[in-house]
Amino acid sequence: MAALAPAYRPRRPTETVLFGIVREHLETFLAYARESYDAPLPRYVEEELRGYLRCGVFAHGFVRAHCDACGHDLLVAFSCKGRGVCPSCAGRRMANTAAHLVDRVLPAVPVRQWVLSLPFELRALAAFRADVLAALVRIFVEVVSGRYRTWARTQALDDAPTGAVTFVQRFGSSVNLNVHFHVVFLDGVFSRDEQGRAVFHPAPPPSREELETVVRHVHRRVLAWLARKGRLDGTPDGNASQERAAHSCLDACAALAMQRGAVRALRDDPDAGETDAPAPVDAPPKEQDAVDHAGFNLHASVAIAADDHLGRERLCRYGARPALSLDRLRRLPGGRIAYRIKKLRDGRVKHRIMTPLDFLARLAAIVPPPRYPLVRYHGVLGPRSAWRRDVVPKPPTATPCPRRNAAAPSAPQRDARPPLERPLSPGVRSSCEQATRPSAAAQPRAPTRATLPTKPRAARAALLSPNVLSVQHWTRLLDGALYAAAPRVDWASLLRRTFDVDVLRCASCGGRLRVLEEVSEPAAVRLVLDRLGLPADAPAAARARDPTELLGDADVA
Repeated sequence: MAALAPAYRPRRPTETVLFGIVREHLETFLAYARESYDAPLPRYVEEELRGYLRCGVFAHGFVRAHCDACGHDLLVAFSCKGRGVCPSCAGRRMANTAAHLVDRVLPAVPVRQWVLSLPFELRALAAFRADVLAALVRIFVEVVSGRYRTWARTQALDDAPTGAVTFVQRFGSSVNLNVHFHVVFLDGVFSRDEQGRAVFHPAPPPSREELETVVRHVHRRVLAWLARKGRLDGTPDGNASQERAAHSCLDACAALAMQRGAVRALRDDPDAGETDAPAPVDAPPKEQDAVDHAGFNLHASVAIAADDHLGRERLCRYGARPALSLDRLRRLPGGRIAYRIKKLRDGRVKHRIMTPLDFLARLAAIVPPPRYPLVRYHGVLGPRSAWRRDVVPKPPTATPCPRRNAAAPSAPQRDARPPLERPLSPGVRSSCEQATRPSAAAQPRAPTRATLPTKPRAARAALLSPNVLSVQHWTRLLDGALYAAAPRVDWASLLRRTFDVDVLRCASCGGRLRVLEEVSEPAAVRLVLDRLGLPADAPAAARARDPTELLGDADVA
């Protein structure tokens, strides 16, 4: 059996800081949870943490691809497919979701991102109560949709619907539990012409008065719904919850994950320790385009033009991004954990400081429960909408081009096709089995704020039927070779679309690799790995030990 192809560089999860933390302290954390609380951690949280220790490890099975021309083998380790802890699987899900939305859901019309942050008292309810989360999302989308309908009536457009896609984010920028919504709205409304075709009418950007009206309506409707369901104690501002005190381990984890915790300014040297004095926690800047009312914060300043397919994909990736970045995580002397928040002007970097058990508790709170969808569709984009078939984009009809066929060479050229987009989030592990990875270290950046006109622009109706993907977008997908034909994009196509890497091309001879088999039987796995000179034994989780030394006070001010 030949050796691995030299161009293939499998990720090494066992060498990351996150893997070391989970492997060394998971059993201690689970034992402490069972002994200290009335109810241990839910099964889905424990399975998520244990599954991460198996993700990307060849000893737990892999897929083997082979080059018939030169005999090179490519091994792709199985992934855990987690939704909360594993940055690699969450990164793959991010890229897959964005590709599916841009190719098959979002039409080529202007879109606007509406972001709603919840009051502190509602975050735990929305994090673990599916009915509360669904009600909050529904109320917010209905209120914003009402704003578009109100504008449509001023244009003599009655019953003009709009559509949206909601991304539920359970995390903040510092490993904290912070449920908030990123909703990508089609920035306008739809109507039908005399022939029954879909016509899109772009709406002007919202004014500050409109944002204030929206957030006040959301606040009033949320309080009314919570009061009907008995979730409030009857206080006028509705800022108190009737949820019971923390008796389960998950309640305690959620309470810890919503706390401020200890924040320190560290030197930018990973091997250096803390500075002598703690850095002050700066308040978030006051954005002119954001409004706040009774703890609800709303802004809608990010807009993407109709012909910007790449911008829509970036926006969707930002909404579906992972909760954790491996490059922001590091260990400090003494065993504590530091997670980078942001850089300061004097060259220092602000970090959240945690003990290993505190860090695992925060991860446990971030893991989404079962039957807790993180992507939701509304309005004309809903699966049961009568508008959906006329609104969602369709691939162009495959018609041969005589000029292209006449000029095409007999053999394919490796670099003849136009380049793909570059990596949007170099620091995030975008796939559990990525063959190559960029060197930069950062999570997906927030989309830049679009320049908004000072006066409402006049609406220009655009005929949407038939809604076919543009030539520019189709060319970017290598003439449809990387088109997301199904909700789940295959691994090789997703890597090529995201990182411009053709992992199924043999780096030795330039031939094509073909998938031979899935190897999951322990005996077969050991046989293949032994022949390739790779470790055949998976790293074992450390045994539980006394947690007293791991419960240091990391949350001092």
